[in-house]
Amino acid sequence: MKVFLLYITLILPLVAEAKMPLRELDSLKQIIIVSRVAINEPFNPDIVKCKIKSDGLEAKLQKAKDNAKKSWSRQVLTKSDMPLLSKAIQGCATRVTCEVYDSFITSVKVEPGIEAQVEPLKIVLDQNLQQLTKDSYKAAFPSVKNPCSLLKAISR
Repeated sequence: MKVFLLYITLILPLVAEAKMPLRELDSLKQIIIVSRVAINEPFNPDIVKCKIKSDGLEAKLQKAKDNAKKSWSRQVLTKSDMPLLSKAIQGCATRVTCEVYDSFITSVKVEPGIEAQVEPLKIVLDQNLQQLTKDSYKAAFPSVKNPCSLLKAISR
C-alpha cells in the first residue's frame, strides 16, 4: 500500500508533468480564433449573430492568455516534449496556433540542458507569428465549435 501511495504522490505527477497540455492548448486556440475575428471584424455576420459586444474583448483575450500562462508556468518542458512542440511550431501558421505556442513557450519552465533546443523554436515561432493575418483567423473560424457560446463566455 505504501508503494502505491508513493507512486501516486511522487512518480505519477512527474510522469503527468512531462506531457504537453494539448487540451489547454486547443482551448486557448479556440478562444484566440473567435476573439480575433470578433475584434478584427465586429460586423462579420457570424459575430453579429452572437449578439456580443466586442468592446474590451482584447483585454479579455489577454486575460485568458495570462491565465493559461500562469497555469503553464508550473509545468516543465522536457526533452520528450521537444519533437511534438517542434512539429507544432513548424506548422502553427497554417493551423493558426502560433499565439497559443507563443504563450506556452514563453511561460513554461524549460528542463535544464534543452535550452539550446528551445531557442531556435522561438525564432521559427516569431517568423510564423508574422505570417498570421486577419484572414488567417477568419479562415479558421468555422473550425471552432459553438463560437457564440465561447464568445459569450469570454465577454463576461
